[in-house]
Amino acid sequence: FAAPVGGVLFSIEVTTTYFAVRNYWRGFFGAVCGATFFRLLAVWFQKADTLTAMFLTSFTMEFPYDPQELIAFAMIGVISGLGGAAYVWIHRQYVLFMRSSKRMNKFLQKNRFLYPGILGLMVATISYPNGLGRFIAGELSTHEQVVNLFTNFTWSDPNLNIEQASIVKYWTNPYTDEVFSILMCYLLYTVSAQCINQPCPILIINLLQFFVSIVTSTIPVPSGIFIPVFKIGAAMGRLVGEGMHLWFPTGIRYGGHINHIIPGGYAVVGAAAFAGAVTHTVSVGVIVFEMTGQISHLVPVMIATLIS
Repeated sequence: FAAPVGGVLFSIEVTTTYFAVRNYWRGFFGAVCGATFFRLLAVWFQKADTLTAMFLTSFTMEFPYDPQELIAFAMIGVISGLGGAAYVWIHRQYVLFMRSSKRMNKFLQKNRFLYPGILGLMVATISYPNGLGRFIAGELSTHEQVVNLFTNFTWSDPNLNIEQASIVKYWTNPYTDEVFSILMCYLLYTVSAQCINQPCPILIINLLQFFVSIVTSTIPVPSGIFIPVFKIGAAMGRLVGEGMHLWFPTGIRYGGHINHIIPGGYAVVGAAAFAGAVTHTVSVGVIVFEMTGQISHLVPVMIATLIS
């Protein structure tokens, strides 16, 4: 994730029960050497981008948030903690079912490649851009989805320029122009399994869609679980941020100064908090700072991560 420092802290934190403290400096030395060599590749390959921020943000450094918003950031931490606990519990129950079910074990032994094929077909069908994918930004790649969630303008603003409108169009659909319905569908899809071709029946989606990232993590060669939970938190944080903007459309006044709501900052905080809750780590906050290239939301990220 182009986060050498956070990566070392994360790797040590998740292996803390059997990783000796004396190996800290070895981990940092290895990460620094890897990052340095990676940067040298830019020189060898005519200044090509190598070690850069994965999800570069452009939040204002002067008053990026109001102190009163810390309450909302703390609530994101609480929601992320509860959601992360539910995610881990359901994941554990599914894995135990896979191991204890004789029928499932027999099926997997005889059809080793059929199981990931079925899951791949299911996910591809759900995310097909011309089908159900229109409700979950299916046209965008994972990287583009997170970059959009981290944008610092308000999607519900009626006065969008051409560049902003080109981003928001992926988060609307022919049935409704409200970004909240798409954000909710995307959030629930990333957490789970399928979406109905209607203007977002939230209750049905909530029951069906909590399992996609859990189920697909059990295939023989999964692609990891960090980015899925990272996206879940980003969508949840963006939803809170857009809601805060509707609540305070002109910003929050404090000490004679008006601070406007930055929904992208809420997405960053939500991504860090939910990923930290699922992985039981605090170093995710450092990873987020390296991935976004900014520390403007240092305090909210650490508060939400610690609470979660």
